[in-house]
This record gives sequence, C-alpha cells and structure tokens, in this order.
Amino acid sequence: MHIKKLLQIDELEAASRLEAEIWGASDPTPRALLAVFAHRGGVVLGAWDQEGLVGISVGFPGLDGRGRTYLHSHLLGVKPAYRQKRVGEALKREQWRFARECGFAYIGWTYDPLMAGNAWFNLHVLGARVDKLEEDVYGRLNDALNRDQPTHRFWVVWNPERPHLLRPSAVPRYLPIPGDMIALRRDHPETSRLLADQWFSQARQWWQAGWRVDGVERDKAGVKYRWSKAEEGGEG
Repeated sequence: MHIKKLLQIDELEAASRLEAEIWGASDPTPRALLAVFAHRGGVVLGAWDQEGLVGISVGFPGLDGRGRTYLHSHLLGVKPAYRQKRVGEALKREQWRFARECGFAYIGWTYDPLMAGNAWFNLHVLGARVDKLEEDVYGRLNDALNRDQPTHRFWVVWNPERPHLLRPSAVPRYLPIPGDMIALRRDHPETSRLLADQWFSQARQWWQAGWRVDGVERDKAGVKYRWSKAEEGGEG
C-alpha cells in the first residue's frame, strides 16, 4: 500500500466515486471541486494497493476565529476491508506532513461523536483535542451513514508536534457512547434522533460548566468519553 497526492482528473474521479461508495452518498464531492482543492493550496491524498484506490483524504486551507490559517480536513474515508490496517492513520500522517510543510498551524475537522470508531481513532490513536461542540452543523445529510439525522459534531484540532496538555481531574466524568448507532439509525430513526439530541445536550451542559473531553476509554461495554474539569496547558 502506498499513499500519493491525487492530481490527475481520472484520479480525482476515482476519489469522488470512492467517497460515494464509503458514505453511500448520492452527492459526493464533485471532481471539479476536488481539482480546485488539489491544485489551489489544498491536498487530495489516495491510498493505493493492488486492487486500486482504497482510501482517500481531502484537505483545504481554512481561517479560524483567531486569525490563524489551518488545514481543514474535509473528509477521510477507507474501504471497510482496510480499516484495521492503519490506512486511515497513514493518510492522516501524510496530511500532517503536507500541512507542516505549508506552514499551517494545525489540522482541524469535525466528527460525529456517536461513532465509536471515529472517537477512538481521533482522540486515542491520533491524540487530537476536542476544541468545541457544534450543534447540527451541516443540517440533514442524506447518506447511508447519517440517514437524515441531526449532525451534532465535535470539532477537533490536531498538531502532533505540539501535543495537548491537560491536567486531569482527580475524579473524572464519563459519558458513554450508545451501542451501534448505525444500526439504530437504520432500524429506529426516531429513537436514534431523540437519543442523539439528548446525548449532545448532556455533553453541551458539561462543556458549558467548564468540563472538557480528556480522552476516550474502551472496555467490554464499548467506548466512553472521559471528561476533566481543569485548566488546559497547550494548544493543538
């Protein structure tokens, strides 16, 4: 498996098709827009093996509220058969190499906090930091993963060369991720929608009270967020 920048039109078309395959989306990122990202300051990366393109990541420059330019990671997707082979991590590390060479302060992105695999990958494997909570940030997305559910998201920042320092609370709080949210969204959408709203409301209350996500832990019951009420000592 090797990773390379995608620059040619046929490569970008393949990336758009793979996005549709992974997310079950009827409106993946258009090839023309991927071409803008690839040739005008952003980066489109592909992971390839003998069967072809198996993973993609897309990033473009963004400007945060503090006047800093960062690399906005628009999406990262890997075919299911390759998700235990560290392909996603390799794509993310290569994305950081690009960001560092271009002088970006950090990489930032949103993720669905109720997707346990993403939570573990972003916070434990990469060590990204939850910087804020965003309610229904994209509105309804009609794809196989989101299924017309509210798009509550955690916004994370990541600079592996400047790790986030947090002095944890002596007695942390835990907020478990409910079971299989993908199946619940598919089979019981109204229940899933209500659960997502209640869960995010609880997270927002803790955040407003000064608690911060300190990491994730995993046991037989699943993945849970660990929260601490402490001053932060560093930036992502």
